[in-house]
Amino acid sequence: MFFYSKVHEKESILNKYNIIFDIPGGLSTKSKDWYPFVMIFNDNAGFSKYIGKNLSLTILYNFGHFKFKDGSSSYYDPNSKYYSSFYGGYLVKNNSSDKSAFGFYNDGTVNLEEISSVPKYDQERLVLSSLGCPKEKMRFDVSIDSIEYNVNYITHNNWIKIDSTIITNSPIHKSTKNHTAYIQYGKPIDKYYAGEDFPTIILKGRTYVKYFKEYNISIFLYVLAPDITTIEECDKNLLSKTILSKGTFGAPSCRQSLQDGRL
Repeated sequence: MFFYSKVHEKESILNKYNIIFDIPGGLSTKSKDWYPFVMIFNDNAGFSKYIGKNLSLTILYNFGHFKFKDGSSSYYDPNSKYYSSFYGGYLVKNNSSDKSAFGFYNDGTVNLEEISSVPKYDQERLVLSSLGCPKEKMRFDVSIDSIEYNVNYITHNNWIKIDSTIITNSPIHKSTKNHTAYIQYGKPIDKYYAGEDFPTIILKGRTYVKYFKEYNISIFLYVLAPDITTIEECDKNLLSKTILSKGTFGAPSCRQSLQDGRL
C-alpha cells in the first residue's frame, strides 16, 4: 500500500501545486487507534464523470488499526470505536471553464450538495464497491446537524465546520472472494459475524472545508465514526495537528513520508 500511495502522491494535486498537507497518522499517538500512516489516492476521471464536470480529486485517508492476531482492521469490527470509520482530507479542483469554487456558492456559503458528493462518491464508488457491496444496496444519506462559519483551524482562518449524521452501509460481510479492498483492510472475520452483509449504520461526521482562491482548490478535513466521542478525539489528537502550507514537493506532503497507500 505504501508504494501504491507514493505513486498517487506524485500524481496528486499536492504535487502539482506544491502544497504540503501533512495529516498525522496512527503512529503519532500512544493509543492503538488508527493505521500507522495516512494514504493518498487520486480519481480525477471517475469523480469528473460522477459530477459531470472536469475536476481533479485527491483523497487522503486513514482507517482503524489492525488486530494482527486476526489479520484484519478494526474497521470491520462492530465492537470497535473505529468500526466503519475514516479520517483524512480531500482536495478538489474545478478544471472547467467556469472556474467556480467547488462546494461553494458565489456568496461564499457552502453548497451542501456538492460538499456531500465527495464523501458519498468515496464511500460508494471507491470503498463499498471494492468490498463487493452490490450497487443497488449502497446508501449514503446525510443530514446536517450544524454549520459554523469563520472557524480558525490549523493556523488558517475562515474554515467552515459541518457536523452531520450519516446513514450508510457498514463494511461487515461474509467474505466470498478476494476483493481488492482486502489488500489494505484485511478480510472480515467470518467466525465473528453471521448477520446481514453490509447492513446500514448510523455514523457521525465532521468536515472542515475552505476554498483557496489562489489555487482554485477546495480543501476538506474530515472524520467519520460511530459516535461523537471518537469524532472529538480524532479532531483533537490528529486532524487539528495537520500542517497545511505551500512548499516544495519533495518535502513531505503527508505524514506517511516522514514515517516510513484507496486500492
